[in-house]
Amino acid sequence: MTGRDEDLRADLRQELRHRVRPLTDLVAPGAARRVTPLELLYDLTYVVAFGAAAEELAASFAVGQFTAGVAAYLFAIFAVGWAWLNFTWYTSAYGNDDALFRVATIVQMVGALILVFGLPQSFEDAADGRSPNNLLLVVGYLVMRVPLVALWLRAAVHDPAHRRTTLAYAITNVVAQLAWLLTAVIPMPTVIAVLALGALVAAEMTARVVIENVLGWTPWDAGHIAERFGLLTLITLGEIIFATTRTVSALTQEQGWSLPAVVIATSGLVLAAGLWWAYYLVPSQVLLRLWPGRVFAWRYTHLLLFAAVPAVGAGLRVAADALEGGGPTLLQIALSLAVPVAAVLVLVFVLWSVLVRSYDLTHIPLLLASLVPLVAAVVVAVAAGQGAAFDAGSDSDLAALTTIVLLVACSAVVEVVGHEIVGYPHTVRVVERRLREDAASSPPEDRRAVRGARRD
Repeated sequence: MTGRDEDLRADLRQELRHRVRPLTDLVAPGAARRVTPLELLYDLTYVVAFGAAAEELAASFAVGQFTAGVAAYLFAIFAVGWAWLNFTWYTSAYGNDDALFRVATIVQMVGALILVFGLPQSFEDAADGRSPNNLLLVVGYLVMRVPLVALWLRAAVHDPAHRRTTLAYAITNVVAQLAWLLTAVIPMPTVIAVLALGALVAAEMTARVVIENVLGWTPWDAGHIAERFGLLTLITLGEIIFATTRTVSALTQEQGWSLPAVVIATSGLVLAAGLWWAYYLVPSQVLLRLWPGRVFAWRYTHLLLFAAVPAVGAGLRVAADALEGGGPTLLQIALSLAVPVAAVLVLVFVLWSVLVRSYDLTHIPLLLASLVPLVAAVVVAVAAGQGAAFDAGSDSDLAALTTIVLLVACSAVVEVVGHEIVGYPHTVRVVERRLREDAASSPPEDRRAVRGARRD
């Protein structure tokens, strides 16, 4: 058998035979960690949970339950996003794609679907002034998290160099899950329950930072992490396209194809594409390779982004409900669109800021310019709506709604065009300045490494 035949057989064994494999030496030196089809399937399941939460949020807005709806929505997004974030961090180090890993991943996907079934009760409880945490929701969360405990224990056996860190992750996960379960089964006043949930969220997020900084970092690949977070953001943007389709369908069923229908359809697609473009204007992979220590703030900012992007789709669903004869006002529609879009644009700016750590004012005017169309959309709603419910049969209301959606889409266009003209050269200048500062403050051997990174 030739060397070529042996290499072919080894490649086929890697791709087709999924028996138990060791967790160490997953990536050859100098090679990049690839995103696997299983990880993409896993992401699709979690995006379904994001979409279900957005549907419930839109339903809450439709009946005027704004505060309760937002609270339940943020709680649901944290549960789903936090489980996804923790598993993704694990897979960057130990995702060997063997049979045990695949089964554990699929079990977590089942947990995400169980959590989806608990969302209606969660939003209903929040609307009635109770805690959004219910037993079915917690069961889904536990099913998402418990397999990761077993995986971290497995990593502790296979990777002695990082055993303290992996064991700490396993222990803190077990303690956290017990605490989440107790908040669902022990009766307590709503205020106490909400405070307990907030404390748990803060404790879990803090524990990860403490573990990594005190006990050491587990291995991870900057390119893999950046790609995984980017792909989930990309798939989540599909919620905007889906909601746009629903809105246009509601309009065309009433009036057939018209200029407003074309404008709303085009604006929705432009909005989704613009937010995608804006997100990828942040060179996360490049900057994480240069400054890996900044990954924690970058990852945690994504938790908010995972809430903001589906909420844009929820805003479009509110518009669709209005076109189908629902009761929101033009102002409510405008706010349900403008607020999450503004949040996405601000969070993209935050992602850029935490990676480059630049606090000058060059990017601020660009951010403010992208928010101007959103303010204009709210002004149009106030001027045209006058506090009355939206009337789908009114030409003036329909024209106002079309203008609102168009202005919201323009905000993403302003962000993209402005960054391509002004933001790009500014980012290059900032990164080069940071590298010079790092080189000036580092030992001679580190300066050579920084110069090499700059050439790359």
